[in-house]
Amino acid sequence: MPYRRLPNTDSARLKALKTALEKGENIPPKDKPFSQSSLQNLTVGLPQLESLINLQKEAYKQQTTKSVAYNYLYKKARNYVSHFIQVLNLAIIRGDLKKTARDFFGLEMETKKLPAFKTEKELIKWGKIILEGEQERILSGGNPMTNPTIGVVKVHYDNFISAYRQQKNLQEQYMRATQQVADYREKADRVILQLWNEIEASFEPNSEVLKRNLCREYGVVYFFRRNELIPDNENVSEEYRKKRVVNKDLKEEQPIAENNSEESVIDEIEIVDNQSIIDESDNLVEDNVGEGAFQYDDELEEERLEENESLTFQKEEEYEEEEEQEELASFQYSLF
Repeated sequence: MPYRRLPNTDSARLKALKTALEKGENIPPKDKPFSQSSLQNLTVGLPQLESLINLQKEAYKQQTTKSVAYNYLYKKARNYVSHFIQVLNLAIIRGDLKKTARDFFGLEMETKKLPAFKTEKELIKWGKIILEGEQERILSGGNPMTNPTIGVVKVHYDNFISAYRQQKNLQEQYMRATQQVADYREKADRVILQLWNEIEASFEPNSEVLKRNLCREYGVVYFFRRNELIPDNENVSEEYRKKRVVNKDLKEEQPIAENNSEESVIDEIEIVDNQSIIDESDNLVEDNVGEGAFQYDDELEEERLEENESLTFQKEEEYEEEEEQEELASFQYSLF
């Protein structure tokens, strides 16, 4: 016997609410398969959830759009701060400056090693030290550094600081929007659970197949278990029937949603709430028709996201280190 499954993504929640509301609009109140209180919760809850999701998407869009320019300004400022220290070291090698000049910039007197600029905080820290150190060195009687001058370094550093603050504000806006969506999901799930329970209870006198077919018209989703035959009069798509063929090479079969093609139309942001790429066979618990209980585990998805972020950051570090070495070699070649 197939089992009912409550939505586990924001797009599925929206679809469940929209389907029930659109179907119930053309039916007289006495013939509706759900109560007036459920209709009121549905009428109020759908616009609120849709509005919160749209705000989340807009905040994410702004953050990703601005991140392109932000990354460019970050790399630009990092290069200028790095090149300034490299020119300082070259001037010491040529004998134009004494080793004591490194003291103004918080550098060890006998080392030529560049400070680390792998993070934004490190760049902010060393950029400030370089600007203050060069100003102090000039006031003590030293000649201004050139190629690049401290003025050019300051321009790119200030541009980065401005973009950094703006990007942090956009990140905070996105996190707030994401948290608001997460807080509202529990309420939306309660509305859907009560709605589906009332719809199923309304069509209970009918046969099991007819009851499921009628409930599907109001957005209720059912899944067939492994090796379970689908009746010919079951109102499911041919695509769903074909995908229910059991693969004997697999230990468990991945259930396919009946209306999966329609759900994919709605764009879904799955970065922070960990709702996407969840293995249904491992993390989803069957929904009890009487209680409508639904649970899922997002620990596996969090581990995957952390692993992907770690690999991406490692690749970026390797690429940035190679790029910096090439720039240093080209710069030294141009001087000599």
